Amino acid sequence: MAKLNTEILNSWVQMYTSKFKLPETKVPCTTSDCQVQTTMFGTNLHTRVIKFGGIENLLSTFECKTCRAKSKARDLIAKLTAAKS
Repeated sequence: MAKLNTEILNSWVQMYTSKFKLPETKVPCTTSDCQVQTTMFGTNLHTRVIKFGGIENLLSTFECKTCRAKSKARDLIAKLTAAKS
């Protein structure tokens, strides 16, 4: 599966709103250069929806574990570099 475009995202949101599940169990990472898909269903999915503040936010801003780690590392490096200056 590729990234979710607006049309697919809207259909996934509608399905979740009506049936409380997604058409597929794998949700793609939203980072542009990442192809990772994370499995979400049942209580795992519902907990993440609550954590992200809604299904639309989850589907449009979800980053996989690897991308979150890379992002944290970049932020830490930038913070340390700024502290040295």
